[in-house]
Amino acid sequence: MLVNKTSEWKVKSEKWKVKLPFSIFLFACLFSFTLSAQDSTGVQPKKTHPHSAAKAMLYSAVCPGLGQIYNKKYWKLPIVYVGIGVAAYFIITNQQYYNNYNNALTIRTNGGIDQYYNLYSSSELSSIIDYYHKDRDLSVIIAAGIYLLQIVDANVDAQMHSFNVSDDISLHFTPSLMPNPLSGTMCFTPGFTLVKKF
Repeated sequence: MLVNKTSEWKVKSEKWKVKLPFSIFLFACLFSFTLSAQDSTGVQPKKTHPHSAAKAMLYSAVCPGLGQIYNKKYWKLPIVYVGIGVAAYFIITNQQYYNNYNNALTIRTNGGIDQYYNLYSSSELSSIIDYYHKDRDLSVIIAAGIYLLQIVDANVDAQMHSFNVSDDISLHFTPSLMPNPLSGTMCFTPGFTLVKKF
């Protein structure tokens, strides 16, 4: 009977030697399947897209102020439009004065009587025309400068979008006493400590 039991145990242990690796493999497969199933049905991490400076510049070039909106700098939008609006106002006003005085000079040179006949001479009228012509051109240059400046501003803001500007950035400069390893005794040397936090 005892021999029968030991031979029976040997047969059972042989079966387990075959079954044990198979059952471990089966458990590992099922465990990895449940993990992958949880990963696919669980909440996906939010994908972060890098803030593109080229996209901000393109938006600002297409529509002034759109790059500032892309950078979430909404407070700059009125500044952009007031700047462009004021420049446009001066372009239009100077162009109207230029056309008005230029028409008067044309009428006068053709032998007619214009509205400024008793006020200005022909040379004064010519210098007034030059004045408004220069002011109109200057207003166009200023408007182009504001337009280019808002494109550059959108680019710089986009590049500095992920820059750390927290309150933890600091530089401390403090006096300190440091041990002097060159002296044989326990002697301290005065010095300064510079600590930077990022």
